[in-house]
Amino acid sequence: MMNKHIITIIRVIVPIIISCFVLGCTNVRYLKPQKFEVLPELMKSFKTDGRIKVLVPQNAESKYRLEFLTYKIVDSKEVVEINSEDQVVKNFIYVNLNDMNKNAKELIEEVLVKKNIQLSNDAKKYIKFTATKIQWHMRADMTIGANLEFDIETGDGYKMHYMVRDKSPLDVERAVGATSSRAVEKIFQDDKIIKYIEAN
Repeated sequence: MMNKHIITIIRVIVPIIISCFVLGCTNVRYLKPQKFEVLPELMKSFKTDGRIKVLVPQNAESKYRLEFLTYKIVDSKEVVEINSEDQVVKNFIYVNLNDMNKNAKELIEEVLVKKNIQLSNDAKKYIKFTATKIQWHMRADMTIGANLEFDIETGDGYKMHYMVRDKSPLDVERAVGATSSRAVEKIFQDDKIIKYIEAN
């Protein structure tokens, strides 16, 4: 019985302490997500002699409020749930979706350039990236996690919605920023996108 009480106290107090580090003990934080390297070994090989351009929305939400998630144990399994507004840790973390889209666009272009693929604003072939949802949470291993949901579209009409994750030992900004790299890795794992890029 005592162990259950201790666990309950830890689950309440620890999120408060961590949130103080995350939010800087203030009510609001605006993130400036940085770019991080993508892992080539997680992407498929491809090549083309054609030109391509990378598109992102130009007027995405500039003050996007991250959704806060919590973990709980159900039948000995760890599951995640959306936290309501009146829970212990309030969701006052914001990010500019234009920054997220810009980072992803630059990372996609960097991958293409390294493949010796020509980028051109006049190209008919394109890949379009759109960040749609970002969430953050405190993981059971006491790290800060972030989820990024995004849409990817190619010029032949193919569309796909994906969700990727990353984490940081303490900083939510680092975790959120790194999800753009995970998104790019996911894009270049998609066989239909690879086929579209390589098509003449």
